[in-house]
Amino acid sequence: MTRARRLASTLALAAVLALALLSRADAAATEGARAPSETAVGPEGRVSARRLAGSGRWREEARPPPPAPPAPPMTSKERLRASFEAAREEVERRPCAPSGVDGGRAAKCAHVRQTEACEGRLKTYLEYAYCDDAGSTTTVGPIVVLLLMAVGSTYALAVAAGTFFVPALEYVSTLMRLTPEAAGVTLLALGNGAPDLYAQVSEISEGVLPNLNVVIGSTLGSGFFIATVVLGVVILSAPNEHVVINKDILGASIGLFAMANIALMLAMCLGKFKTWYTAFFFFAYAAYLSFMVVQDRSQERAPKQRPDVETASDKREEPLFDLAAAKGGPDDIKGSVRPMKTTSKDGDGIIASCTADMNVYEKRASWITIPIRVAMAYTMPVVRAGSMDKVYAIALGFMGPLFFLCAPGNDFLSALGGSDTMTTFVLNVLVSALCCFGVSYVVSTQYKTAPLPAATEFASMFAFVQSICWMHLMSDELVLALGALSKIAGVDEEIFGVSFVAWGDGLGDLIACRAVAKAGQVTMAVVACFAGPVFNLLIGLASSIAFLTYVIGDMPYRVKQGELILSIGCLFTVMFTISQLVNKSPKEFEMKRTVALASFATYGAFLIAYFLCEARILFAQA
Repeated sequence: MTRARRLASTLALAAVLALALLSRADAAATEGARAPSETAVGPEGRVSARRLAGSGRWREEARPPPPAPPAPPMTSKERLRASFEAAREEVERRPCAPSGVDGGRAAKCAHVRQTEACEGRLKTYLEYAYCDDAGSTTTVGPIVVLLLMAVGSTYALAVAAGTFFVPALEYVSTLMRLTPEAAGVTLLALGNGAPDLYAQVSEISEGVLPNLNVVIGSTLGSGFFIATVVLGVVILSAPNEHVVINKDILGASIGLFAMANIALMLAMCLGKFKTWYTAFFFFAYAAYLSFMVVQDRSQERAPKQRPDVETASDKREEPLFDLAAAKGGPDDIKGSVRPMKTTSKDGDGIIASCTADMNVYEKRASWITIPIRVAMAYTMPVVRAGSMDKVYAIALGFMGPLFFLCAPGNDFLSALGGSDTMTTFVLNVLVSALCCFGVSYVVSTQYKTAPLPAATEFASMFAFVQSICWMHLMSDELVLALGALSKIAGVDEEIFGVSFVAWGDGLGDLIACRAVAKAGQVTMAVVACFAGPVFNLLIGLASSIAFLTYVIGDMPYRVKQGELILSIGCLFTVMFTISQLVNKSPKEFEMKRTVALASFATYGAFLIAYFLCEARILFAQA
């Protein structure tokens, strides 16, 4: 046994030594193959043997490996992604920054005209600021004009929302028998968010890869602005001292707003956006709408169980909608208990219909306010009581569609007409003429002897769509004017997106929600302050990301501290709003006016924190 064990040990040791020697030989052979040495080449050009460095032996070497196969051709998605990234790299390499160009106005003008990043509608404003032929050496005059354009766009936005959008929203909501909460979640949120969605998708479809940091930053900034500043303005505009709102509706809106911000924050921190991420956003919004429909139908079936909000204060104005009313009610608008606008005489024309709600200050500045109102009235009707002039209705049948098709940003027929501007315009005129012919036929046949009502289903829907188009156009002009001013001042692109773009997008929500609140329907306006940002996050932003990831694949993302500050600010707003709610009844909350001032302070504090982060003052070492 002892000899056997010794023999086994010896064999094992020999095996270990043999393995070690083989390993050493293989290592030496590898080094010899890498080092230059003499080789013998046969008649067929084959390497026969090579002196292995350090091994002391010869070994036949195999034929050299064949060349690597050519790379497979790029797919359409990869080519599109490469073109997008090349365009983005060019923009990042040569950004549109005329304020940083050394030299006078001529050098800045050359930068604007030669830089690809300055292309687009903003280029017209920058050329006006730097390339005018007046020979001026300063930009004081253009800056004043741009400021006046921003003020005029703001006023036009207010007119489109208050004079045209809100009455049309009133009629459509009552026609569809929607509660104020349901109208705020659907129609008001759609009216405020649909233009932004269309603008983002149209920009991507034109071959422009947006900066996701700017897109997400502006979306978070506008949502934060609406949930704080707009909410505060709505509360202060309420006819009552306190705002009473349904618990279930407000809870669902605030809760989904918080969930959307948390989901977006997680996606940003993961560093990549994928297509299936957006499925959660779409599913969450569909569940939200389903819940609102169930609540709307339950309130319609049992209207008496919903406490009367008018008992909260004697100062309450007549509401926009009668929640329990059905079609065919006592009023001309099928159940609304709020009287519709009336003018001095039946069948008033265009000027009287669009200037009936002007205040004293607007009348004093009639030289500028009336032209703006008349220009809008030539493209959309005012939903009001009484009748409409038939010639005016026929003119609307042509001017309204023509404006809708030709307005900047609404190039619906450009793909059909190609890049030829004249061809596209001719197609737009033909479509408008067909619409005018249809309106003429209806007016001449159905209202040949009877007066044409100013408030009809078609007129309200037409005014609703056209007012959204006008608000979108005025918001764009406001953002472009502010964008030109920011380029002149040298403001960073991302700071511009979070501040000026967010304010321009949120101003439409502010004016529309304030008009609704002043009319007495505060519940609808408060719900819209959270339903609007929810739509922008779960539908607007998610649709843009889904479209991008579908056409070019997963999108890498580098989250920045300022964006996290905005997300945390939105979550803080939710927690603060919940903490300020007071139980009024088992089914209702009460919001006091002090919430408005606290909301303003919250927005200011977090906006300052964002600017400090972008300036590397706060968390500079992160």
